[in-house]
Amino acid sequence: MVLRFGSDEKEAPRFSEFVPANRFAAALARVGCDRASDARAPMTAHAARRFALLLAVAGACSSPAPEKPAETAVVVGLESESLIGAIDNVHVVTTLGGATNTDATFPIGSLPIEVRVVPPKGGMDAPIGVHIQGYLGAVGAVPLLERTAEATFVPGHTMLLRILLQGQCLLALPGGPPGAPACSAPQTCLAGMCQDDHVSALEAYSSDWAVNTPDICKPANAGAPVVQVGTGQSDYLPLSNGDTVQAEQGPQGGHHVWVAVRQQNLKQAGSTTTITSVQPSTGLAGPRTAVVFTFDPDQGGFCKLAGLRYQLDADGTDYHEFLGAPLDITVVITDAAGARGTGVAHVNVASTILCASGLSGCQ
Repeated sequence: MVLRFGSDEKEAPRFSEFVPANRFAAALARVGCDRASDARAPMTAHAARRFALLLAVAGACSSPAPEKPAETAVVVGLESESLIGAIDNVHVVTTLGGATNTDATFPIGSLPIEVRVVPPKGGMDAPIGVHIQGYLGAVGAVPLLERTAEATFVPGHTMLLRILLQGQCLLALPGGPPGAPACSAPQTCLAGMCQDDHVSALEAYSSDWAVNTPDICKPANAGAPVVQVGTGQSDYLPLSNGDTVQAEQGPQGGHHVWVAVRQQNLKQAGSTTTITSVQPSTGLAGPRTAVVFTFDPDQGGFCKLAGLRYQLDADGTDYHEFLGAPLDITVVITDAAGARGTGVAHVNVASTILCASGLSGCQ
C-alpha cells in the first residue's frame, strides 16, 4: 500500500464508523508517542485511517535513537625538531599486541602527521607499540635515528600519544664522530639519553595538538587560563585593589607605569600580551599596547613577565589626566593555539611623576 498522508489514491483498510479511543491510545503508547492523549475521543473512519498511517511510519513520535558510544582510540602525533638535512624520511610502524597494525614511510618535511590506532575487537587491553626509524638517502639503509614508544588504550576516550623526534637523538654517521646512544627496548632515546619508552600519561586528543605542544607554562591537559596583573620593572610584584602605582618619565620623554603579569595554562613562547586601560570615573581610555615576549617560569605552576612599559601618553593623550586618579589596567594574553586569558588590576596612579633623574615632581 502506498502510504501518503492526505491522499485517497489508495483506500486504507475499512474501520467501523467510530473506533474506540483506548485502542489507539494504547497503540500509540507502545511506540513511545507523546501524542497518545490525542486519541482520547472517538474518531471517524477518516481520522482512524490517518492514525493508522501515523502508526505505520511511527518515526515521527518514536523514542530517539541511543547515543553512539564514545570511540576508543589513540592518535600517534609525530612531530620533529628541525632535522631536514639530517634525515630525509621516517619509517613509522605501529603494533597492537606485538602484531603489525600500520606500516608507512613519510618525508621528514611532511611532519607533523597523525596515525590513528583503534583496538581490535575484544582487544581493549592490547598494548600499543610505535617504532620509528629515520633515514638519510645519501647514507643508505642505516637508520640515523630510532625512537620507540608504548602506551595503552583508555576505554571510551580518544587520546594523543605525542612523539617528538629530537636532534639530540641522532645516531653517529658511519665513520663520523659519536652520536646519541643506541638504546635497547624497553628504553628509547629522549633528550640524548636512554629512558623508559612507556607513556602512561596520554593527552586528550585535540585536532590542534600540533600547535598546542605542552610546555612549562601550559602542560598537557591544561585547565582554563589564569592571568594575574601586577607591577614591577625587574620582577613580578602583586597588586591589590586600590594600590597606588607610580608613573615615571621615560628616557625619551614619554610617561609610563610598569606592568608585570603572571599566567598559567598559556604558551611560554609566542603568546601575545595586550595591555589596555580605562579610567573608571571618567571613561578615559588609555592606549593599547601589544608585545610578544617569552615568559619565565615562576612558583606554583605559573609563568611571569615583568618590565612591561605601559606608556600612558603613547597615543597623544595628556598624561596629566591619569595622575591622581583610579585606573583599571586589563591584560589579555593569547597564545598560538588560540587560548586566551584575561586579568584586571584596579589601581590608583600616583599624583606625581617620577622623573628620569630619579626625582619626583617633574612635569
